Amino acid sequence: MNGSISQFEKREDMNISQTLSARTSSATTSQTTTQAAAAANPITASINKSTAKLKTQLDTATANLSTLGKFKASVSVVQTSAKSLSSLKDSSTSDEVKKALTAFVNDFNSMLSATQTAAADSSGVSTISRGMTRAMTADFSRVSALRQMGFTKASDGSLKLDTAKFEAAFKASPSNVQGTLAKLGQLVDKAAGKELASDGRINSSMTALSSKSSVLQLQQSALLKAAQQYASLSSASVSSALNFYQSGR
Repeated sequence: MNGSISQFEKREDMNISQTLSARTSSATTSQTTTQAAAAANPITASINKSTAKLKTQLDTATANLSTLGKFKASVSVVQTSAKSLSSLKDSSTSDEVKKALTAFVNDFNSMLSATQTAAADSSGVSTISRGMTRAMTADFSRVSALRQMGFTKASDGSLKLDTAKFEAAFKASPSNVQGTLAKLGQLVDKAAGKELASDGRINSSMTALSSKSSVLQLQQSALLKAAQQYASLSSASVSSALNFYQSGR
């Protein structure tokens, strides 16, 4: 979709520029004077200004959609990792559990990086990220249990796993570790599912941006039509004046 918006935008910009340029291409003995007058024409200046403004708005909407789409993908990956935690078996080895937890930590931190990029485009992104973090720390007992297994959170919200502490905790009580991780996975899975739902904040934001892009495309088409009509009217006026001049010679 982003590619189609960009192609549409470039095509419309080119058409408008070509239409306006055509207005000054009449072959007359005073071509230089005619071109200077066209450049100074307030209507032409207004159309050019509107064209530039629409291009900026479309570029922004396209970039925002792309960034939000990447953030959505990162939330989906975190959800998958969370499901892996919640589906660990009692027979899972320390290495298997550590692998699943390490993947979750990496995916969550990647989501945070995507959050920082997308936050400038949508205030709702930061809210979603904070909600995912709160899901991991819903009660103090779980926070304490996570810390005991080497699970910590930095000041920027990123996660870190101390593998030595994890292995010691797993060795002392595999069932406690797996139980804590299963609850963590379930809560994060639920939080991510809520945001990724068709009526969730991510899709709502993307729908709003898509609608805005469509409106801007319609406005750009209308501007092109206006430029064509003005160029046609102007060309007719110039032709009439030339005919009148030539008939009097």
